[in-house]
Amino acid sequence: MNKLLGIDVSVWQGNINWHAVKADGVDFAILRTGYGRGGENQIDKTFYQNLQGAKAVGLKVGVYHYSYAESVEDAKTEAQFCLSIIGGTRLDLPIYFDIEDSSIANNHDKNTRTQMCVAFCSEIEKAGYWAGVYANKNWFSNLLNYEELKARYTLWLAHYGIDSPSLDCDIWQYCSDGRVNGISGNVD
Repeated sequence: MNKLLGIDVSVWQGNINWHAVKADGVDFAILRTGYGRGGENQIDKTFYQNLQGAKAVGLKVGVYHYSYAESVEDAKTEAQFCLSIIGGTRLDLPIYFDIEDSSIANNHDKNTRTQMCVAFCSEIEKAGYWAGVYANKNWFSNLLNYEELKARYTLWLAHYGIDSPSLDCDIWQYCSDGRVNGISGNVD
């Protein structure tokens, strides 16, 4: 298995020194584009500088979009918003649908939540990008149809406090309190 070290960054990591990040052994970064269905205020305020910085030092780059979808149709709209943010930028890694919000957990059944993932990912694939789903162990095990998603998309699993991934996945996020040179504070 080829192991690479990656980080997940957004506005919460502040101003990043990407040269220091690269020198510290980081191979890739997955950047938050934003969240929700649209509007300038829902674009991550550091997305464009992070995209430019990570690419400038030669890191592989993917993105994720945090969902607040209230329906399957909303998930499609979120995908379109995500695509508008990246504006045709070439990515090395997938565009992930970040499904973890309690409003989605509380207001929809497993099939609807899974269809939200499919709707988002289908829109991403129609635009020529590689699509995936980000969720934690509980979501993949209990709130989504894991097997259906695994058969169709790349999966990014968040599960902390264990020695190896608890589910078959392509990316395993193993902590939220990582430390990397070039970033002041914690990083996933």
